[in-house]
Amino acid sequence: MAIFPQHELYKATRNLAVDNVNPGEDILIVTSSDQDTRLIDSLTAAVSANNPKSVSTIVIACPEIFVDFVHPNTVLAAVEKADLTIVATTIRFPRAYDDLSEVIYKFGKRQVLINNAPIEDFSRGASLADPLTLNADTKRLATLVSNAKKVRVTSANGTDLSMKVCRPCISLTGFADKEMGFGSFPSGEAMLVPEEDTGEGKFVADSFGQVVYIEGSGPQIGLINEPIELHFKKGNLTKINGGKDSEKLSRIIDAADKNVTRLAELGIGTNPMAREIGHVENKFRKGTAHIALGDNHLIGWGAANKYGGRIISNRHIDLVANNIALELDDVSIGL
Repeated sequence: MAIFPQHELYKATRNLAVDNVNPGEDILIVTSSDQDTRLIDSLTAAVSANNPKSVSTIVIACPEIFVDFVHPNTVLAAVEKADLTIVATTIRFPRAYDDLSEVIYKFGKRQVLINNAPIEDFSRGASLADPLTLNADTKRLATLVSNAKKVRVTSANGTDLSMKVCRPCISLTGFADKEMGFGSFPSGEAMLVPEEDTGEGKFVADSFGQVVYIEGSGPQIGLINEPIELHFKKGNLTKINGGKDSEKLSRIIDAADKNVTRLAELGIGTNPMAREIGHVENKFRKGTAHIALGDNHLIGWGAANKYGGRIISNRHIDLVANNIALELDDVSIGL
């Protein structure tokens, strides 16, 4: 087991609970038999401190294989009744876009998905950011982006990418509001689904890449050792330059459907505690930007018809660039 200060773990779980758990609510924690019990114990204590009506935990026995995994009917029935479901299964389980999520949005409920379920990550870094400050700062940036007509991101490493704004920008901080019904924790980004077919320029990913397999499974990218240059014309990827990491990305793209080459998302990191490590937390670092290729029609979760786009693909590929600058309608915005 990893060794870490217990108070950091409790602070992380309290940060999750503080603005998500309301007095008088029925709270459900869905976990798995391979999850560290210290995380669940701390999470249960933190949730209980907000005076909910009830706190229940379901532990799913890990299947031998995860291909075509669906949640047991007893889990889905419990999710339907709970006001808030906290998904604390390990990252081996399906995440964010699955049958459990469908039930939550169908019945107007809320969920918080723990991004960094391994306890050594969850108890450090992005989870320790003050949730109320992070929420306010990210909402402020998301509002500025929403009110703009054009966004441009640049970096000293060669990024110079512009796109048009045609729908609201999402504040994603770990808070599950009633409109979207979704929060990923920890997080911290202003997430925009830009107007389709408007992306122009170059994006240089020099930190991290992650592939969300909406259908099937496959390799990941991870930390980027040699920058990947991605060139866009009318919102479509036209060329990839770089070393071995770009070759890995090209193989992933070649194995996907044709829509995976379309520019799907721009995210601006806002979390000052997030670290440059080899998983999803990397995307939330303050001073970074990431783009996504492929699917964007599910973004917005319960409010996907408002925030999501029109691109349907079997992949959603995130790529992160360090040290970016942001312009909105040709005006520089401090980050």
